[in-house]
Amino acid sequence: MIQRFFPPLFDPSQSSPRASLLLATFDMPRHLELVLAGLSRQKASQGDFEILLCDDGSDHETRAVIERFQKHEKTSLIHLWQEHQGFRKCRMLNEALRIARGSTLIFLDGDCVPHSHFIRDHLEQQEPGFYLAGRRVELGPTISESLTLKDIQGGLFDGPSFRLLNSCLRKDSEYFQRSLRVPNHAPWSWLRGPMKLNHVPDLKGCNFSVAKSAMETINGFDEDYEGYGREDTDVEIRLQNLGLKIKSLKGLALQFHVWHPRRSFTPANDHRLEEARTTKRVACRSGIRKISG
Repeated sequence: MIQRFFPPLFDPSQSSPRASLLLATFDMPRHLELVLAGLSRQKASQGDFEILLCDDGSDHETRAVIERFQKHEKTSLIHLWQEHQGFRKCRMLNEALRIARGSTLIFLDGDCVPHSHFIRDHLEQQEPGFYLAGRRVELGPTISESLTLKDIQGGLFDGPSFRLLNSCLRKDSEYFQRSLRVPNHAPWSWLRGPMKLNHVPDLKGCNFSVAKSAMETINGFDEDYEGYGREDTDVEIRLQNLGLKIKSLKGLALQFHVWHPRRSFTPANDHRLEEARTTKRVACRSGIRKISG
């Protein structure tokens, strides 16, 4: 059973936001609090987006983080929660897709702190026939453990910093160059070519966006994936089967992944992914709606 916790004074009759941010989390309250602090700094996009928090069974600590955010922020945050019974992220994301009000869907993970123009960049770069794919800075264990709310609120990740550079030089963090925001308009656009920012090979589930209508056509996420991994690549394959092309957000929509131990992919999911490639299917059977046959 999925539970929905609406924010105080939520009024569904109000005009719909331009975007719905689907934020996936599970039992990482400290990471989530840092991410929400980053979302509270989206000043150029105030009122443009709602947050649908897709919670795969976190405990009361996560609920406390959410309540603090709702108490102090005007951005609408709807908390979707289900009992934890293994990795069921797809089920939560599909529930969010059913109630999302924005015409653009932006996907973010609860361990990735967004730049203050994260939402703005996703919205400004939307283009018919494309899905947008960004990248992230990989923060190491040392800098991750030292991060505070004041760091995020004070704009630590608004641009390249000595603290991050030092972390990278010490082989703690990776991809320092991804902390540099390079707009694709004058006077900066000429840098994107030499820096190879206009091409990206694939989609990462923590940082992509697409029209809601396209996700509805492919029937959302495939809930037949069991265990961790490959579900995002499956979505990308089916978006491509639908006829959409990838558009790079390198140098835009920056985000900073807060370190935690890695999970292992479920090997069986590779076989299901290959089926999506070979069959050229667009809509999955177990998605937003159930399709027989």
